[in-house]
Amino acid sequence: MGEVISHGVEGNEGPAELVTFDSLAAFSEAVEVATGVALDLASVTELSTDFVQASDNYLLLNVKEYGVEAPDNLLFLSEDKNYAFSRKPPSLEGVKGFEDVLNKPFGKSTVFAFVTLDKVLESYKQGLEVLLALLRKLEDNFDSTGYRQLGLEFERFSDRLEEFHDLLLKLQSRRYKQIETQYISFDYNILIAEASALQGRCRRRLSTLQALRQDYEMRATEELNKRIVKLNDVVKRLTALTVILMLPTLIASHFGMNFIHMPELQMAWAYPAVIIFQVIFMAIGFVVFRKIGWL
Repeated sequence: MGEVISHGVEGNEGPAELVTFDSLAAFSEAVEVATGVALDLASVTELSTDFVQASDNYLLLNVKEYGVEAPDNLLFLSEDKNYAFSRKPPSLEGVKGFEDVLNKPFGKSTVFAFVTLDKVLESYKQGLEVLLALLRKLEDNFDSTGYRQLGLEFERFSDRLEEFHDLLLKLQSRRYKQIETQYISFDYNILIAEASALQGRCRRRLSTLQALRQDYEMRATEELNKRIVKLNDVVKRLTALTVILMLPTLIASHFGMNFIHMPELQMAWAYPAVIIFQVIFMAIGFVVFRKIGWL
């Protein structure tokens, strides 16, 4: 059935208890006994978003942490019963600073919700640090596959964090009686401010990631342009050499024809003259192509 632990924190009029479960079935059974209603809590934990269900007698809250180890923090909050299901329940050391709140109406549920939300925010802080470490590695050694994966993870993180921040604002503005944020307005406002600041950091790093991609594409384009220019230079040189060598080849091919009437064959100076003309035409071609920058 799972472990059931009763955490007690001493207040002015006795201990404030939060019963935690590491078994969803045991937690569901306890909630059913407390409410008299069978709730499908397994479906709640399968949701990819945070969940809030309120009634006059209780508040059911599921807040997901960032990461895969302990994503769910399912709370059942009422005036006299407070249950929590989590594979890593929140530490109640922070509750000791709210002794004056614990004895107020719904003070226990308010404090327990705050401790849980603070734990969830801490998971987002740690998650962002992991992403920033990956971003620094990508800055040192950029690769397209790593960029796509990290970009998707940043966007997923940003969406989840924005949803968590909206939940904090919703709990504050709707004033659920099970979570009376005015009891701890200073601490709760700090929690909201930290979530907002974390959002800002995430957006800035997402912009950095996009700028990194643009810089990589720019450098890749510049490198491609350099290769194209180099290839064009090679093509120009090959074209110039082809034309230069074509001129003496054209002259030589003329004397390679076999006809009866070829008076040049009878001239003693024809052979050296042909060689001289070949050299002259090659020199002229070299000078011309050198002048236009092809050689």
